[in-house]
Amino acid sequence: MSSLLEVNNLTICFNSKKFIAVDGISFRVAAGQIVGIAGESGSGKSVTALSLLGLLDKKKVVYGAGSSIKFDGQEVVNTDENLLRDLRGGKIGLIFQEPMSSLNPLHRIGRQIAENLVIHQKISYKKALKEAVNLLKVTGIRNARQRARAFPFELSGGQRQRVMIAMAIANNPKLLIADEPTTALDVTIQTQIIDLLLDLRKKTGMAIIFISHDLNLLRKIADYICVMKDGKIVEQGSVSQIFEHPQHVYTKTLISSSIPLKINHNKLSHTVLSGRHIHVSYPLKKNIFGKVIKYIQAVNDVSLELFQGECLGIVGESGSGKTTLGMALAGLIPFRGQVFFKNIYLNQYSNKEIRKKIQIVFQDPYNSLNPRMNIFEIVAEGISVHFPGLNKVEKKEKVIKALTDVGLPADIIDKYPHEFSGGQRQRIAIARALVIEPEVLILDEPTSALDVTIQKQVLELLVMLKNKYNLSYIFISHDMHVIKSLADKVAIMKDGCLVEQGWAEQIFDCPQTDYAQALIQAAF
Repeated sequence: MSSLLEVNNLTICFNSKKFIAVDGISFRVAAGQIVGIAGESGSGKSVTALSLLGLLDKKKVVYGAGSSIKFDGQEVVNTDENLLRDLRGGKIGLIFQEPMSSLNPLHRIGRQIAENLVIHQKISYKKALKEAVNLLKVTGIRNARQRARAFPFELSGGQRQRVMIAMAIANNPKLLIADEPTTALDVTIQTQIIDLLLDLRKKTGMAIIFISHDLNLLRKIADYICVMKDGKIVEQGSVSQIFEHPQHVYTKTLISSSIPLKINHNKLSHTVLSGRHIHVSYPLKKNIFGKVIKYIQAVNDVSLELFQGECLGIVGESGSGKTTLGMALAGLIPFRGQVFFKNIYLNQYSNKEIRKKIQIVFQDPYNSLNPRMNIFEIVAEGISVHFPGLNKVEKKEKVIKALTDVGLPADIIDKYPHEFSGGQRQRIAIARALVIEPEVLILDEPTSALDVTIQKQVLELLVMLKNKYNLSYIFISHDMHVIKSLADKVAIMKDGCLVEQGWAEQIFDCPQTDYAQALIQAAF
């Protein structure tokens, strides 16, 4: 089988050779083949992907002697910019990990897809816009014509990723590079996206480089896997070779990290938090006088209970309302209905002494941590509000204890968020919540963007903290493996409604609704 892409002895250095991001790697991709690249953050996966399209900053990057990237026989390293423009979005499509950072927030979705078609196919804007709607349909977005007029912020994370895929496949590329395209997606959408890519591969003969930290995912989709660590490919081979006869210690570590945690679940105690008939709606359409005439129901008549020391898992597709429900329970957005903390009725004006007992950890710590504040200021911010009587020494002791609890050293307090990895930033976010001494933590996809080894560490940390402080968790996640391992009870949401809830064993062994069955089947 002839090679579509040949990478030989690729070495990539930054800052005048002071930092080697990719160190002498070689691999090949044949036409129609799916090659998976696995590894943790910082292993060099994404840098490799960007180099294939010449997207690295030429002022900062230096290629090592003998480095070669050949696509269809043409050299890519240090080649002519006109050739690279022809490759980008034309012969090679690229799906980035974070669509919100890749999509223009000022332009409608349809226009952004159409622009790609106009540039490479030289068709009219009107025809390109029509084709953009068709591409949105192909990627499974409902109400495609209406969604084409939406801005990126009006779509859920899963919908934004589908838009990125539509843009990447618009010109029928020979090679599609997918950089963590399903990391933040729930299992059913993840399965749909994978099925879509496999179907496109079958119909068009398109080759795929699928970059992921999830080896189990690559096992489902890839023909061949390269395992990267510290800029090197430490092992590569067929899927059966990698999983049945792994040779490198790191590969074995990645495979073992995919095994779910085994946790003893708690049983009933007293209710610590309950929501009754929660409704959250957002304005969808206004008349010429500015009056709202149409709403979208993000959460529709949801009731649930959380018991002391319990973990309640909330699952559902992107746009199902699970995050909105968590924000309502935390009192961060307006809602209709009732929320009780230990039989004390809460509203948005409840006293902060009660409110501090319910804290939230957001999905993306990079966006939720203020980049202008150092770690001490970030963690201590809540102390100043809820414990105003503490002096500087007591405040510092409290911050250090919170950091120690989450496995971080005390000497990081003068550093800033950008100096830490994703897993470390998530630990800082957890410390910020813990320092207030809460009884309930609402965890919104706290591990979705983390590598499997780091994900396991954070989950083990959460279990330790839960047992140490008798915390109660509402754990929002699209990862059914994580929910099965952690949750005592499970609540499944769809289109803003609670379609099924019960003990975790009951939900996973005998799901009652078609939707719950589909979620579990997609995951397991």
